[in-house]
Amino acid sequence: MSRASVDSRTYRGRTVEELLPRIQRELGADAIIVRRREGLTGGLAGFFQRPFVELEATGGGPRVDVYDEEDLASVSPLASGRSTYASEYEPAPDIEHEPARATPEHRPFYEREPPRLRPDGAYVTERLAELARSGPPEPARASVFEPLARNPVALAPSAPDAPDPFAVVLEQAAWSPPPKPVPPRPPRAVAPSHTRARANIRSALLELGVSEHFASELIDAAAAHILPLAPRAGLSEAVRAALAQRIPVAPPLPSKGAAIVVVGPGGSGKTSCCAALLGAYRKGSPLPASCATLVRGAAGGELRMLLSPHLMKPTPIDTQRSIRALRKTRSEGLLVIDTPPLSRGDRSGMRRLATLLGELKPERVAIALPATLGARASTQLLEALRPLGANALAVTHADETDQIGVVVEAACTFGLAPEYTLDRARAGGWRLGRLDPTRLAATLLR
Repeated sequence: MSRASVDSRTYRGRTVEELLPRIQRELGADAIIVRRREGLTGGLAGFFQRPFVELEATGGGPRVDVYDEEDLASVSPLASGRSTYASEYEPAPDIEHEPARATPEHRPFYEREPPRLRPDGAYVTERLAELARSGPPEPARASVFEPLARNPVALAPSAPDAPDPFAVVLEQAAWSPPPKPVPPRPPRAVAPSHTRARANIRSALLELGVSEHFASELIDAAAAHILPLAPRAGLSEAVRAALAQRIPVAPPLPSKGAAIVVVGPGGSGKTSCCAALLGAYRKGSPLPASCATLVRGAAGGELRMLLSPHLMKPTPIDTQRSIRALRKTRSEGLLVIDTPPLSRGDRSGMRRLATLLGELKPERVAIALPATLGARASTQLLEALRPLGANALAVTHADETDQIGVVVEAACTFGLAPEYTLDRARAGGWRLGRLDPTRLAATLLR
């Protein structure tokens, strides 16, 4: 009998076990699966896709019984207690399978169309699970399950909580082993040439009066900050640049209306420095320059002032006449003020002078510091004169010693700009010069 033509339907799901009950419910237990397709669906940009199974099935027609009733007990699997599927597809291993009663009207078993599914849906589901566990049937045992058995991997039951393979792959790709700990690098060894250069520079600075601590600090700063930016420069040039950066610089004086006050102990050369300043300005500057001299009075050590041509006799500094003369002279040009000698123990004189400087507010207060003083004596003097608010140094007697390093270190320590230098000229008298930080650093490291 020919098979009735029935329209086929397509079912899609995740597994075959999921689709079979639906096929039996809609097409009946005699439904025939004619095509199977697998693929991937969903996801984003090719990732996180999930597998699917697509089955095409048609409704089954009436079946034909080709066995005689009298031989039913011998050939029927139902009579012998064996299932139809087992009798047809699982012969004994030592018996060659032969089709039963092959007649001209009926083709051999292996050429016939696949038999219909049994009405027993539970048996079909159980048999599919058994096929999935045992693998695909042999080619000689072709059956209705052949389209399903071509891919045994797809027939394997999938765990409901199985992880997404694409998620596992992405997780493995994103994971990377923790970095191995990197051992710390040993300190960079100093080249032998730099070691010799450091020793030579240190020795040269110590000979000029620089302390060992300040010399080491200069060399370390030069190696850390100057040499990396100027690799072609030598260490000596780098130390010279580091020293020039540390030397303070005084703010510039206004073009008109400035006052310069020179203070210092007796014998420091402050009066000679004032005279040299007055002569230099009168000789080469367009500003009119005047000099006011402060002296101590006989009664109580009060300060008196001489200022030509306004005050030709010593006048107390706290009078209105003295104050008007100072302000007028300062507004007209440059005013140089020579102060009385000060010592560390003269606290009253220091206090009076600090009061005057607080009212006058001069642009420059320079301390006359002899270069012949040692490091300890220079530190004590500058510490005692700190209340005067000095901002510059006038280095005197620089021609009598080579210990210029003491003055430079003191200037860097107390934040005083070494601005003037005073030494004796060959033709007699005093010679005043202006100190530049770069020139002063070159004097220490030639």
